[in-house]
Amino acid sequence: MGIFVCLAMLPSVAWGVEALQLKPGFNLFSIEQDVQLGKESAAKVDKQMPLVTDPEVLQYINGLGKRLASYAPNNRPDYLWEFKVVDSKEINAFALPGGYIYVNRGTIEAAEDEAQLAGVLAHESGHVVMRHGTHMASQALLAEAPLAILNGILGQSGSLTGQLAQFGLGLGLNSLLLKNSRTAESQADEVGTYILYQAGYDPHAMVQFFQIIARKYPQRTVQFFSDHPNPENRIHDVDAEITKLGPARGAKTDTPEFDANKQRLQAMPPPPKVQGTPKISAKQQPPPPPSERLISYDGKVFTLSYPDNWQVQESEDSVALFPAGGMVTGPEGETAQAYGAAVSRFQPQQGNWGLVDATQELLESMRQSNPQLQVVQQTGMNLHGTPAVSTLLRNASPIEGQVETDHLVTIRQDDYVLALIFIAPEGVFGTYAPTFDKMVQSIALFKP
Repeated sequence: MGIFVCLAMLPSVAWGVEALQLKPGFNLFSIEQDVQLGKESAAKVDKQMPLVTDPEVLQYINGLGKRLASYAPNNRPDYLWEFKVVDSKEINAFALPGGYIYVNRGTIEAAEDEAQLAGVLAHESGHVVMRHGTHMASQALLAEAPLAILNGILGQSGSLTGQLAQFGLGLGLNSLLLKNSRTAESQADEVGTYILYQAGYDPHAMVQFFQIIARKYPQRTVQFFSDHPNPENRIHDVDAEITKLGPARGAKTDTPEFDANKQRLQAMPPPPKVQGTPKISAKQQPPPPPSERLISYDGKVFTLSYPDNWQVQESEDSVALFPAGGMVTGPEGETAQAYGAAVSRFQPQQGNWGLVDATQELLESMRQSNPQLQVVQQTGMNLHGTPAVSTLLRNASPIEGQVETDHLVTIRQDDYVLALIFIAPEGVFGTYAPTFDKMVQSIALFKP
């Protein structure tokens, strides 16, 4: 109740929230289900990632995080704000529904002051209170399981984890709950800006940190910008939001506690090496062969033909097309695509980029979670007058004991790359290749 009492006492604060129109979007889940999903997913993430257990560091990060979250608009007493530190040198942070926030050790070490770290935590808190994770899951369910929604299956009994896994929405590190769009990132920036201003920090520190890590640590931020696609005009938009919050005032940037805990982390042994993505054992029968009858998928910026016996799973910035059984689910609920195709947007971090260099940057990004990825062949191609790059890849399949062949096609679309990847186990890729070729040739691009 503290946040609502505070808003009632401070009209300027309430006006700031109303002016920013910080309201969550479409959602099929209740707040209680947000918390349940976050709790179940956090239990899986804790098994998948090494965590810092130092009590002083955890006391500091939880004290800072909970204080920031207390200023978050749309905050609810139900949220179980819990902040954990992942023992990894990579610079990243992510939020699960219900208030579970993870920040990598490398993020804290890269921050130059407490305001920058507070900006990261405030941004992730924005994802929680705007309910972006379950918003994405709701969109996927609306597209893939309308009958389940109509019949009210979700939440009737048992764990939500098992119910969502039936629709290919597993929890853990590969969960759709962690896939943010540029719109979600912009909203999290808005909320983060508001939180920092109300908590007494310089609101510019959030964007400053994003700029610094992109410039100073390009090889350690690939996963960060993959999970957090960079919104256009981010600095301009944050500056515009600041003007809505009230008069400029003195803002703190650093504290002795931040410096002490940063030094404490830097003095610890190096983080453990990443072991790679765990294998999923798939005992089900292989999917049926792709149908010869193709139907059209009409996206926001492209159309594409695909077999009529395949399913479609889409989010704001990506779409997966796959046969029944093409998504495999492991014992911990993690999901991975073993057959089919996926289309997504990739924003290169380098300026004035060419398609070949951008494709290389994308491949490096993919290697962060696929260390066995190998380039077999790369050539230029022409798609109805549009230059493209064709890259044949060999990779470890998510199916235990198998290797897969991937065909990556990259096309420039305005200021980003449209990436199409076609996936099948090596032994059957030849069977799928004619269908994949027809899909590539069917693609048509247009302005959104």
